[in-house]
Amino acid sequence: MSQSEQIVIEAEVHRQLRAFLRSSGDRRWPHHLTLARLVARALRLRRGCLLQVSQRAVLQHRYGLSYLLPLLLYPEPALLVVPQERLTRLLHQEIPELLTFLAVTKPIQHSHCPQPVFEGVLVMNLEDWCRQATPHPKVVTIIDGIEALPQIAQQQMTCTITTRDWEHLKLAIPSAVGAIRQVYAQLVQHLFQRPQNPYGDYLLTPTEQQPLLDLLHQWPQSLPPQWSQLRDYLNRSDTVIWGRRHPTVGYFTLHGHPLNLRPYFQEIWCQAPFVLIGSGPDTDSPLAYVQQDLGIPPQTTIKFASDRHSEAITLAIAEDLPLPNTPEFAPAVLRRLYDLIGTIGHQRAVILVSDVPLREQLATQLAALYGSRVQVETTALETNTILVTGETFWLRHGAQLPCPALLVLTTLPFPSPEKAVVSARIEWHKRQKQDWFRQYLLPECLTVLDRALAPVRQDDTLVAILDRRLTERSYGREILQSLSPYNRVRDRAQSPR
Repeated sequence: MSQSEQIVIEAEVHRQLRAFLRSSGDRRWPHHLTLARLVARALRLRRGCLLQVSQRAVLQHRYGLSYLLPLLLYPEPALLVVPQERLTRLLHQEIPELLTFLAVTKPIQHSHCPQPVFEGVLVMNLEDWCRQATPHPKVVTIIDGIEALPQIAQQQMTCTITTRDWEHLKLAIPSAVGAIRQVYAQLVQHLFQRPQNPYGDYLLTPTEQQPLLDLLHQWPQSLPPQWSQLRDYLNRSDTVIWGRRHPTVGYFTLHGHPLNLRPYFQEIWCQAPFVLIGSGPDTDSPLAYVQQDLGIPPQTTIKFASDRHSEAITLAIAEDLPLPNTPEFAPAVLRRLYDLIGTIGHQRAVILVSDVPLREQLATQLAALYGSRVQVETTALETNTILVTGETFWLRHGAQLPCPALLVLTTLPFPSPEKAVVSARIEWHKRQKQDWFRQYLLPECLTVLDRALAPVRQDDTLVAILDRRLTERSYGREILQSLSPYNRVRDRAQSPR
């Protein structure tokens, strides 16, 4: 294909997309034409780029049209990788609709495995691609949802050892049954003597790991696959090994996975052209945290800003409450919640509480006043429900739940060092002489905030943040920037100073 033909194709993408937008009346996203031209250019030049969209655009599936149309007009093979939840709509609605409009015939294949040779567009879900992550040197790959890749990779690389695996180990090495039982008993003692923490997981120190590592080193050829993987993790300094207690049944599970994903991905990005699309907080460097975690090399990076008119939130910040790490915080938060709930009457409210003990305490105290209106982590909501939940539940279900009149974040959602993985990640950054707060805790906080607020943008929800660190700490400016667009109002429940 000649250079002039390729440029004509790029212009054709612009012309056809304008025609499709006119015919469909789709005005939900203002960046369709710009994103489509960038994707068309990347296809034409076989050159990668990194494109950031807003989390609200992700929830509403606004921008997929902008990369699908260039793909369908592109005459060469291309690989498209999307999150599993996008797959059905894309294959059965969006692509057929575009093919009909464009009046083109193009092979569309859906596969769970990479194909070395294919025609047209090969579509895979993100989990399948991550599991095999095979680059196609001569094929442009478009990945939508790149921000989810670190978590997916961590889940897939996690090795879990259950009681059944201990039995399998005894069967595989019958001569070592006594030694296996001894190591198991030592681990039980280490884990169940620890003070209880609200998350139920506990780091294993190198000293506690050593007897297990010594045992596995004695029979390297006889180990079942799970144990072989765990042995490899035990031998490395960039992995985390922790145990989870199950006290009601008296046993534990072991878990391990790498803390550093860069070695697994950074070579892949250099072997083929990738167009990477994802959502992230509104910071000066689009998707910088994803680039850092996955070792994505510097390249053309474009951020498509949120619509200031349609995606702005109404934000109230409590500046007169005690700091979250003080004994006075919990009772002060409870009083403020009473006031905030009073401002919305019998409408729906969602209260996000990161700290597990505080969540249980607030739910109990609110229920004493509001009765059955108060529910904890349920999707069965009435019009007047007060839902008390952690961020994990809200991030999973918030987009499908009815929009609340009030969304309260009692604290900024920094990862808790009481969690084994968080503690290990902090220590790993310290060993690397890195700023663990700005390279880990702050990015995680910004990402959770971005995703937590996305379901209530475009609605009349009052968002209240009860953590005064937002205005008192130097990093508060970065957090406020990431919350943009917002219209700040005075906390209507705040007492005058």
